[in-house]
Amino acid sequence: QLSEDVERASENPTEERGGEMEVHEETSSVILPDSELGTTAPSLRFSKTCLKNVFSVILLFIYLLLMAVAVFLVYQTISDFREKLNHPVMSVSYKEVSLYDAPGIAFYPGKARLLSCKHHYYDHIPPLINPGQPGDVECITQRINYTDPFTNQTMKYALVVQGPRDVKKKELVFLQFHLNGTDQDFNAIDYLLFSSFQEFIN
Repeated sequence: QLSEDVERASENPTEERGGEMEVHEETSSVILPDSELGTTAPSLRFSKTCLKNVFSVILLFIYLLLMAVAVFLVYQTISDFREKLNHPVMSVSYKEVSLYDAPGIAFYPGKARLLSCKHHYYDHIPPLINPGQPGDVECITQRINYTDPFTNQTMKYALVVQGPRDVKKKELVFLQFHLNGTDQDFNAIDYLLFSSFQEFIN
């Protein structure tokens, strides 16, 4: 029987191979059907393509934004440069000095009265000896009478005081005023600063 089976197999080898191929085709169809392969592959390809497109749009937007910023900065730089060319600035040099021309301080005290005036330094200001009482006036002052155009041409006066001159020691001018007989809770004295007391005197 074995020899007869071997002879049959040798006589019909193609039929057996065909049977084996049919078996393999059936097993492959069971493991991975064609319907499942057709649905999963296109969805993956579509998602990848969509992500690539979104990423490309974002990069393009960032590129356009950077280009707009660069164009604005270039335009601003060119406009500033043209503005500087049209309005050149002269160079300024500074020279350190120990003394400078004393400024002037014009006070408009009204009914207030000057009690004392002294020059002190920033690091040492002694207390008043007799507050509210007349003291020494050690400042260079000038009293000026003028007609006030805003109060029916009444006569008023201004007190002009020579300001400090020592820069390095931070010189100060300390003035004491007294005002009596007022109904107001608080009073202020107006003043005006100008650059040179000597020019004013001249």
